Amino acid sequence: MLRTGTTLHFLIISLMVVVIGGCGSGGSTGPGEPVAPSELTFSYGRVVNVDGQMHAQWSCSLPTRGDIRYGRAAYTQLTSAPETADSQDVELTNLSYNTGYLYQIIARDSLGRSVQCDGQFTTPPKASPEPVISDFTIENITESAARVTWRTDEPAIGILYYGIGSPSDSLAATSLSEEHAFDLTPLDPSTTYHLRAEAVNAANLRGVGPDTSFATARQLTVSFPDTVLTMGDTLQLPLFIHDAENLAALRIGIEFETGMVEVVAVEEGPFFTDRRGFIFFDDIHNSSGYFLVNLSWNIDYEGNRQVNTDADGSGIVAYARLRGLEAGQAELRFDPDSTFGLDMFGNVRSCRLTAGSVEIEP
Repeated sequence: MLRTGTTLHFLIISLMVVVIGGCGSGGSTGPGEPVAPSELTFSYGRVVNVDGQMHAQWSCSLPTRGDIRYGRAAYTQLTSAPETADSQDVELTNLSYNTGYLYQIIARDSLGRSVQCDGQFTTPPKASPEPVISDFTIENITESAARVTWRTDEPAIGILYYGIGSPSDSLAATSLSEEHAFDLTPLDPSTTYHLRAEAVNAANLRGVGPDTSFATARQLTVSFPDTVLTMGDTLQLPLFIHDAENLAALRIGIEFETGMVEVVAVEEGPFFTDRRGFIFFDDIHNSSGYFLVNLSWNIDYEGNRQVNTDADGSGIVAYARLRGLEAGQAELRFDPDSTFGLDMFGNVRSCRLTAGSVEIEP
């Protein structure tokens, strides 16, 4: 609560501001009239056809942002222009051909005031009667799989032709849809596959997409070489990685016969340290005869999109420091369930495993 003296001081300052803020030229000292905000009105509000796509467009007496609601008999869809601008142009999606729609544009200024514009529009007829294929995408590519998606401008049965050399094999959906997705597996590593998307509508008219191709990733391989270790001594057993491509993470699991060899430590290798390795930790269980090593690498982004990692190629990813306990074959082997990679999109990369022999000499 303000004290009396504070209130009086505040009132004096307020009166001074009113006098100083007076309007007009010639040094008038009378109090000015307060300036009201300009009225918010539409200059225009409309839905128009732009190259076959319907766009809601508007401009007001002041910069605005806004929402557009639309539908056939009621407003069932909503899209927005979230950024304030002098004029707005927003594409309307999920529309049927040659169909009437209601629309409502609600524009808002920076003061929170709004104005509303209602109307109707009719979408154009299809330029061609067969389904039109768009937004064709190949994603989640690994050494053995890929996902293929596309859209059609009307409900249709999707058919994907694919193959090595030519698209001779095919997959087909069982129901009409505007969204189409197919998972290709199993595929061969380091192999180019040719694709063609087709779609058949309810009238049995067929739309055909362009021929395209993609290459599967190289087979990721993890290995260690034949090694001879003297009983009582220690050595570094190198763990190699081969044919990595934008690797983001790797787990290696190795089993061994207890009592023959002891895993003293697992240490970083140059493939990890020289390629912006991010996380490295191990989990050693000598009494149970196994150890794990987990590694990850930094991912580069452009906005929210993953671009690449530095974990490409081949090299020594880690060293297992071993001590020989008893003469004979130590029987080190990879655990296939615990040895795998992840690419920068989170896709699992299976590994070819090549284990050498580890012999303990007296």
